Amino acid sequence: MIPVVAFVGVYIALPFYRRIDVTSAYEYLEIRFNRSVRLFGSASFTLFHIFRMAVVMSLTGLALAVATPLTPEQSVLLMGVLSIIYCTMGGIEAVIWTDTIQTVVLLGGALLALILMVNGSDGGFSGSAQLAFDADKFRLANFYWDPSSAQIALWVVVVGAIGQNVSSYTADQAVVQRYMTTPTEKLAARSIWLNAIMTIPATVLFFGIGTALFAFYHSHPERLDPTITTDQIFPLFIANEMPIGIAGLIVAGIFSAAQSTVSTSMNSTATTIVTDFMRPFNACKTERGYLISARTITFLMGVMGTLLGLIFVNPEIKSLFDAFIKIIGLFMGVLGGLFVLGAVTRRANSFGALTGAFAGTAFMFYLWRFTKINGFLYTASGITVCVTVGYLASLFVATQDSNN
Repeated sequence: MIPVVAFVGVYIALPFYRRIDVTSAYEYLEIRFNRSVRLFGSASFTLFHIFRMAVVMSLTGLALAVATPLTPEQSVLLMGVLSIIYCTMGGIEAVIWTDTIQTVVLLGGALLALILMVNGSDGGFSGSAQLAFDADKFRLANFYWDPSSAQIALWVVVVGAIGQNVSSYTADQAVVQRYMTTPTEKLAARSIWLNAIMTIPATVLFFGIGTALFAFYHSHPERLDPTITTDQIFPLFIANEMPIGIAGLIVAGIFSAAQSTVSTSMNSTATTIVTDFMRPFNACKTERGYLISARTITFLMGVMGTLLGLIFVNPEIKSLFDAFIKIIGLFMGVLGGLFVLGAVTRRANSFGALTGAFAGTAFMFYLWRFTKINGFLYTASGITVCVTVGYLASLFVATQDSNN
């Protein structure tokens, strides 16, 4: 759904943020509501990215343990330390350029792995395709209404992905800071469209790897370790089936994907803390003081994420993808709801916004702990509850927002 939501990014979010010229996305929440709402949004975003770093590093470390001599803990430390070093020294420019290089390595390695999997299956491409077809691996959509099935229904994907990406393009500082750091609005819009277009072949490539892995190990079942988790199957293929040099390239690609996420989180959280919690209270006397603070906070965020990642090393978690989707939903649903609430209605006020935010947070916790609803629906549910409760609360209790 990214190509669909890209219209929101290009024609609504991008020009809006360029026009109000903010450093942090959450400055808008103070302009629209009040400072308390801004601080709530910024704090939620910071917590989200700390947990995001931990989940990505810990589960990537578990996956790579079967492909490298490193233990999961050593992998987490390596990813964390490298990201801390270049993010602290280089700032947003380092994040953008390393993301670019990491993307090339990741996509190139994945494409090469896919070719080797297909060629290694019985019958080559035609044999691999036939195996996958016979096992119903090419079914593009599930047309049923169960929102909790492991086999995700089409409507869940559509609704869930729209919610996730609307939140991302409007309320995620990691995205908004790219709107602001691009030299012109035209170039920023071009990058959004490029991302939207590239999403389609990249998605086909990575899900295609899953299908190709199925065909390969169906042809060679004796080579698959039945005790490993889902996320360890691809690294197992890399370690056992690929030439050493190429295997190293693809392991680097997996490390790159994780580091790309971690570095973005470190930099964006440092930006929000300095902009939303320090500048409004004049915590530093000079711009150099804020720069030093930003680098210090980048370092501390990286350390916190890495330490939490070491705690999160948990072989009981079967899928990084599923865990990641839930983490996004638990935090970004409410954030997205606050931005939608402020944008679509003039009646919403600060009391309603905070009430909606807390109601959305409680509902997210309920979905996570007491239901089997698919994680894809978390974000859309959080937006819906936050906007609905926030609007109704605003109607019942009128406030005089100082910044409206």
